[in-house]
Amino acid sequence: MSNAPLPSQPPPDGSFEHQEPTLTGTATRAAGNTSTRLSPFHPEMTGTIVAPLEAGELPDVAAIRGMRLDQLLFVTTGVLLAVVVGLLASVAWVSARAQFEETSTRFNEHVRNQAIELGQTLSHTLSLTSATSLRDNNYAFLSEVARSIISDNPNILRVQIYDADSQLAADSAEDAKLGTTTERKPERRWVTALYQGKPIIEYQEPIDYGSQSGKGVVLISYSLEGLQKQLHELEAAKRESLRRNATTMAGLGLGFLLLAGVLVAIQSRRITRPLGVLTGKVMQLAAGDLSARTEEVRGAGREVTTLGVVFNHMAERINVLLEDVRAKAQLERDVSLARTVQETLLPGREGFQAGPLRIAGLVVTADACGGDWWMRASLDERRVVVGIGDVTGHGLATALVATSATSGFTAAMTMRPPEEINAQLLISSLNLTMAHMGRGEHQMSSALAVLDTQTGVIDYASGGHPSPIVFSRQSRQVASLPARGALLGASASSQYASRQAQLRPGDLIVWYTDGLTESRDASQKQYGTQRLAAAIQANAHLSAEALRDAILADARAFSAGLPAQDDITVVVAEFSPASP
Repeated sequence: MSNAPLPSQPPPDGSFEHQEPTLTGTATRAAGNTSTRLSPFHPEMTGTIVAPLEAGELPDVAAIRGMRLDQLLFVTTGVLLAVVVGLLASVAWVSARAQFEETSTRFNEHVRNQAIELGQTLSHTLSLTSATSLRDNNYAFLSEVARSIISDNPNILRVQIYDADSQLAADSAEDAKLGTTTERKPERRWVTALYQGKPIIEYQEPIDYGSQSGKGVVLISYSLEGLQKQLHELEAAKRESLRRNATTMAGLGLGFLLLAGVLVAIQSRRITRPLGVLTGKVMQLAAGDLSARTEEVRGAGREVTTLGVVFNHMAERINVLLEDVRAKAQLERDVSLARTVQETLLPGREGFQAGPLRIAGLVVTADACGGDWWMRASLDERRVVVGIGDVTGHGLATALVATSATSGFTAAMTMRPPEEINAQLLISSLNLTMAHMGRGEHQMSSALAVLDTQTGVIDYASGGHPSPIVFSRQSRQVASLPARGALLGASASSQYASRQAQLRPGDLIVWYTDGLTESRDASQKQYGTQRLAAAIQANAHLSAEALRDAILADARAFSAGLPAQDDITVVVAEFSPASP
């Protein structure tokens, strides 16, 4: 037995925390063999079921209430057009009315100004012509002049002439009484008044005829009936023009609304019809008809066309995704089957007793299927074979290779009589199996040992696998069983040699895969062989099963719940022969 120490020893005080293992897993019983595999390092695998959507699960679109899109477009567009046309008509009507009002006001002012100007001119002229007659006291002539003015201009209703003594000297009215006095002052002005119930403009003009008493006055009453008549006619024309304009605008607005309604109905139909077709295709797709596709839509707008293209692309993607789901479901079933087969071939969680030798091991996979394996079997009445291996990679292919390696290891023990079998023969045979099966794509590290339960002699060999750790309960020393060899499967011509060591009563042997020592904590620090040796020394008083579980629990505590990056396998052998 080699007693070469590991790079470092555990602390002398043996102050290591011990945590009871709490591994859980999925047990599969087949052919009377119980195999325990997975632990809390990863969740259990679940299957994927793809079921078509039943028609009863479709939404009841008929129960959806509200206006259709074409109705909504028609109503909203119609209301908008009606508001716009109404506003435009109102603005036009108000503008026309304001224009008529301005024209009427200007015409009224113009006529009044003309009347005022005419009256002032006439009164001034009459004032000049009346001066001589008043100076000569020719009142009869003044009355004739006043009546002639009335007869020549029907808008002039009355003409009155007062002398400097404020007495009426002439009057166009035949019933007027000459000589009556007035309180009017001889000044130039005009005022509006009533004469015989009719509106008039009264013009007043002083007469300077050289009298010592003062000045006389000319009064002319100008009728406003003609002006008012013109204004009434203008107002009637304005109302008629506004009525015609309103009728014209109403007709034009109604025609515009009808034309716009037809155009909106046609355009909304062009938009909503493809949407209705697309909705039907979506319902077909929702009902499980994955062949539902919509045709290319033209004239409904780029967005609707884009929606149809995107729908067809989505339907294609759904087909692809469903195919992926089916393939994944099939893969999961294959993985589940491979896992079941792998668990069936691997030894169970319970310990194996062969005379004074007790063996317990466990595989903890990082994925649904792992590339680690281990085996133990009785070669004859006194010898026991232990094997452990780690196939490179992960996944289903790796699991199949590991399962084949397990079968190859079992088959290698039946190739020759038990007395001719040793570790070198077993590992060489396993290498040939890996080389022909993996064809260089898959390789495996492995460590094999043949233990004699009576003499304690161990014959061991290795191919690229970590050296097992040996702990002596008598000397409290940690050592290893080093052996060199290439990875199995790299070459069919690889050569392997076996070595022998002597076990002492109470010795413990721990085989493991690199997934244990290379597991990391949150700071990416590796678990390492030193901590492994310390965990073995701290729990060396336990049984093989308890020591195995304690090592796995320590590795799990070191990783602090982080998911495992590689499969972990631990196999513990306890050699405890009876004392002589």
